[in-house]
Amino acid sequence: MAYLPVRIKLLSPVVLSSDISGGSLTQTLDYIPGTSILGLFAAEYIKMVRPQKAHLDDNFYKWFLRGDLTFTNAYLFKEGEYGDREMLPTPMALKREKTGGRIINTLFSDIDEQLVPLASYSFIWDKTIMKAEPEKRISFHHARDRLTGHTKGEAIFEYESLLPGQIFNGGIRGTAEYLKVFKDMFGNRFEARLGKSKNTGYGRIKIELSEIEEASNTKTVLIGEQRDVIITFVSHCILTNMLGFSEPSLRCLKEYLEKIWEPDSFKICGASARKVSVENHLSVWMMKRPLEIGLRAGSTIRICFYDHIPAEDIERGIQYIIENGIGERRGEGFGQVKVNMIPLEEYFEAGTTTELQKPSGELPGGVKTIFKLILESKLKDELEIQAYNDADKFVPLNKSGLPSSSLLGKLGLMIRKSNYKEFKDEIGKLRKTGMDQLLNCRQVAGPRRVNLFEYIRGYEIERTMESICRLKGNYEKLADLIGYKLEDHEDFLLELWRLYFSTFLKRLRKIKQAT
Repeated sequence: MAYLPVRIKLLSPVVLSSDISGGSLTQTLDYIPGTSILGLFAAEYIKMVRPQKAHLDDNFYKWFLRGDLTFTNAYLFKEGEYGDREMLPTPMALKREKTGGRIINTLFSDIDEQLVPLASYSFIWDKTIMKAEPEKRISFHHARDRLTGHTKGEAIFEYESLLPGQIFNGGIRGTAEYLKVFKDMFGNRFEARLGKSKNTGYGRIKIELSEIEEASNTKTVLIGEQRDVIITFVSHCILTNMLGFSEPSLRCLKEYLEKIWEPDSFKICGASARKVSVENHLSVWMMKRPLEIGLRAGSTIRICFYDHIPAEDIERGIQYIIENGIGERRGEGFGQVKVNMIPLEEYFEAGTTTELQKPSGELPGGVKTIFKLILESKLKDELEIQAYNDADKFVPLNKSGLPSSSLLGKLGLMIRKSNYKEFKDEIGKLRKTGMDQLLNCRQVAGPRRVNLFEYIRGYEIERTMESICRLKGNYEKLADLIGYKLEDHEDFLLELWRLYFSTFLKRLRKIKQAT
């Protein structure tokens, strides 16, 4: 297996639409997915070759459809004190002490201190962790009527975009023969368009293809007396169960690993993982692919091998998953792994931060109005994300415990037409069949494990907003700066309540329909 490094430089702002878009704001991913890179090269191939039927073209079929080439995600690339470095998803097993500040590898420690996550992306070198996040900005645009082409009064929408000038590194895996033909066809560099609004000033990029690297067999050092190996997913991983449905569980992961090593040769003796929704748009279909639930990038698994399995077999399996990944849709970059990224028990953070100086004087009235709009927009975005995460807590693995799509749609209609009190009264008048569905749907995660009926009736939007503002201290600072008190805006609180449950129920319906 050979590797062709791909470097992508952003020449203009780029919007790679994420799964969650709140109201008027379109959020961007902070990396370039392998699916987008695959689609970009496929489109360029069609432009150059112009096959009558692309799927019948031999190279197109092998490279972009059959999966003979693997297009990995491209992550932020930076230069600095420690040389060139690629900022990969931070292993979830790494947590920082809330008080002491130490960075702990939770796969090796049962520390009782309160721990908090690190940044989403980092570079790990020996015992040192350097954090970095891609630079973004939010641009405001007038909303436009698609039929007339004219603006819609004062309506606006916002694009969150990756700033130009940044570099992202990814790559393509495959046989040296395929990669040589691929590189000869596309050359060393070319410009292209990527993401949303490619015809309106967004999405211009430059792609550089480096020299093909031959695969090298690197020996993995087993950790400790238990012969451990730590696997970190550096892209989302999609696993399917025996029924063909996506299932992000350790049981399902173990079944995949048992195809590499014998079932009685290892055990999963530690894990730090989270779920993620995978849903991308296919331009050739002009629609999205079906929703799948996978393991989030950064999920970390500790595998302990038994004494009777030979070290050569362990090495052979590790080399396989490094080259090929784990799970489904690996040709699109899913299931890519790094081995023993974090073999130590403790780490420390390096790097510097920039202090920003606050301007002196009172804020102008127009600035306060703009800040108010920004604050309310960001609170809506955070609330939608919270609603997504809260809905996932009610999703059992077989999805059969969810209420019917018609009942979820009915609840959504009731919310749009009611206020808090009216809705609480109306939901109590549901027929027995509908009420039983709500009572039988219970949280699969959370401290109380309440049923869906109790959750909806007892939900308090004020408490959720207090939690969001407490966790996101910058929102509190911005509210204090402009003298904004959420409790004084009853209409906005009602709008937030409706937004939360419309997103919450829409999420449940989407997952229900995907089964």
